[in-house]
Amino acid sequence: MAAGVGVEDRAGVAIRRRMRELGLSQPDLGKALGRSHSWVNMYLLDRPEQTLRRMWVQDPQLIARLLKALQWTPEEFTRETGIELPTMPTKLKASMTYMERIPLVGVVSAARGDSMAEPMGYVEVDSSVVSRHSGYTLFALEVDGDSMYCEELPFSIPPGAIVVVAKEKQPSPGDIVVAWHKEREIGYLKQWFPKTGYQVLRSWNPDVAPMVVQEPDEMEIQGVVVQIVIDPGKVSVKPRGR
Repeated sequence: MAAGVGVEDRAGVAIRRRMRELGLSQPDLGKALGRSHSWVNMYLLDRPEQTLRRMWVQDPQLIARLLKALQWTPEEFTRETGIELPTMPTKLKASMTYMERIPLVGVVSAARGDSMAEPMGYVEVDSSVVSRHSGYTLFALEVDGDSMYCEELPFSIPPGAIVVVAKEKQPSPGDIVVAWHKEREIGYLKQWFPKTGYQVLRSWNPDVAPMVVQEPDEMEIQGVVVQIVIDPGKVSVKPRGR
């Protein structure tokens, strides 16, 4: 690790600032690292470079947990703190994930729900999702309606789930897309199948008929779903009657 004038002070200030940005208290960070809040204060914040050097020798995974808690990549950590982290083993680096914020811009209809465009804050997703789709603008939508939910399928999209969408990504047949119906002014979440002279927007719920779009300018594909985030405490699913 390269030392420099005032590195310890700069690093401590940068980590404190990042904790404030994320709403992390010293006990919160200590819990994420498996350490006490006094350890965070006395060692990590007061002597960050020495502490990180010791962490690297004794427990490299602890540095990975620190980066995850601070939602920084190694490069961002070095840029903000001035502390250069050693080159990590490929296996360890590949196992590290961070959380990144994606804007939640509204609600998308699963055909039996509402649709609206309105800033609703942010959702957090693994940095691997962002890096895999770095060439696209990502945004998130909350799903309303149950047309993409089916009990019999091993995977489906229940109402209340969050979908992460790549705006500029060109869809392939079978992709889940966000499609804007211009006349109805509703955004739909559907599985997309192009046909000769028309498009089919399919639901996974067998009780919901597919949408057939005849006019090419009737529907605009606004993006392709690249990630589904399901919080069991927020989804709302009622079993279909048999």
